[in-house]
Amino acid sequence: MFNLFAAEVARLWGRPAFRVWGKARPEKKWHEVSVHATSTRDLDSPWPRPFFAGTAITWAGNVIALGEDFAVGVLKEQIAAPASRDHPVEVFGGRLRSVERRLAAGGSSFPSWSEVLAHECGHTWQARRYGWLYLPGGAIFTLFREGEGWVHHFENQASAEGLFGGIVTGSVRRDLMKRAMDD
Repeated sequence: MFNLFAAEVARLWGRPAFRVWGKARPEKKWHEVSVHATSTRDLDSPWPRPFFAGTAITWAGNVIALGEDFAVGVLKEQIAAPASRDHPVEVFGGRLRSVERRLAAGGSSFPSWSEVLAHECGHTWQARRYGWLYLPGGAIFTLFREGEGWVHHFENQASAEGLFGGIVTGSVRRDLMKRAMDD
């Protein structure tokens, strides 16, 4: 019920930047997730961190909010090497911030835009499971980031379980596609 309400609220934000296929490893079916982009969340935004500038946040099981610069980064990566539900993007080594784990799994030391989106897809699974409890619980534990110990479980789980299965065909906003193609 909460996720349906959140989707309706997100519609007030306007058309999504694009929609993606997302799920977690334990789930059998893929879900369409609306990805909303705004300049308020861009890296150079004057809005305060950790809730606005340079952030991607999962609001519900079907809504992710991020910066327009982030959305353009994902589009560029997906133009060069598209993900699909048969070949999804996952977080190398199951962690965004552990250089050792990432390198051991064959990834780069720094995560790609698409890997961060896979992490957020892991959060959409948590939101579907926890319903309205997701927002207050997620907000608290997200502040701890990834790491060792029980307070990091929420973030670690999102990175280890999240899968990004590509962009839904025909869902990309034209202005963002133009920016991705022009850069």
